[in-house]
Amino acid sequence: MQAFWHWIRREDHFPRHAKLLGAAAFALGLACAVMPRTGVLRLEPIAVVCGTVCLWAGLSALGYGVFVLLAMDLILSPAFWRSLTHLAAPGSLADSAGAYFDLVGVIAMSVALVRQALVRRSGDKAAAPTQDSDPTPN
Repeated sequence: MQAFWHWIRREDHFPRHAKLLGAAAFALGLACAVMPRTGVLRLEPIAVVCGTVCLWAGLSALGYGVFVLLAMDLILSPAFWRSLTHLAAPGSLADSAGAYFDLVGVIAMSVALVRQALVRRSGDKAAAPTQDSDPTPN
């Protein structure tokens, strides 16, 4: 636990709130995996928002983990598929809306992952020094 707080307090180019939101998203994703019938519809929207903020802030390793965890929660959850296909109980508009929000949120997280990869790639190209074609001095 001490290593976690050290990681949060460490001064680097990532904001602290993004680190906390990423850790919260990962914890909520694990909770959704433990309770697939209700956790996906109740906790996953919060995890999706926290994970997307984490990704847009630039935390790629934690963001990839949260994305994969949430996507697998959705794929394996019977409540998600039941709510997505409107086979849930009549009058469960909130469950259907939550399922669609989860789906759109995971798509937004994948867009953030692609954006982050493109930004990193263009940054690497800009940081690469140019070399002369003739290395010998005149």
